[in-house]
Amino acid sequence: MLRAAFFDLGDTLLRARGDRAAILAAHRDRLIERFGKRDWYDELLGADLLSELLLDDPAEPLRQRTLTVLRRWLERRGVDVADLDLDELRRSAEVPRKLNATLAPSAHEVLTWVRTRGLRIAVVSNTLWTGDDELRADLPLLGLADVVDVVVTSHSTGYRKPHRAIYERALDLVGVRAAEAFMVGDEPYADVYGAKRAGLRAVWLRLPPPRPHPVGAPPGVAFAEEADVTISALSDLMPVVEHWTA
Repeated sequence: MLRAAFFDLGDTLLRARGDRAAILAAHRDRLIERFGKRDWYDELLGADLLSELLLDDPAEPLRQRTLTVLRRWLERRGVDVADLDLDELRRSAEVPRKLNATLAPSAHEVLTWVRTRGLRIAVVSNTLWTGDDELRADLPLLGLADVVDVVVTSHSTGYRKPHRAIYERALDLVGVRAAEAFMVGDEPYADVYGAKRAGLRAVWLRLPPPRPHPVGAPPGVAFAEEADVTISALSDLMPVVEHWTA
């Protein structure tokens, strides 16, 4: 019996939008408001910290230690971190998602319908700066507060999808077993492979263009082929769920 539906966020429930220069300006303004003017803000906001994060711990490539990576980045540039609250810096470097994203077509409609089938809904997202609290605060701004029960971010979990830990944490927070949940996402490695390894059903939202093979992923594995179902739009999910919950 199905009791829960898990959804990826970026490119699944949301679509990127907005002028990059305006978004960076909003990031910079938040940092200045909290920490005053610093000459390294632009470099920080343009840095590829995600790549550093993925290479942070070769023994555990899916481990996420955002604050450790942030501290290391600052120290390499000679920034005195003694007077910096790194967690506050992390929060201040983020801007509300309504500035850089919009709901995907039919996202609210589909989540509303899924709830009518008696399922609880969790958003399970790989993030860089954003923790559970920040994402939860974004839900009303995105129009999702009434259809999402639980949010689970990789930052707050300490592991990125496809690691089992983030799926197991989501299952614990929702209060269901793996066999009672399914995952919907656009990334075959993170969302399909990860969900299947954790014992969930997986729905692959196939979007163009094809995804490159992820950094650190096992070579020669066709992750998308492990999906229980493949859809091309969120609205295609409704007959799938109807069949699974009949």
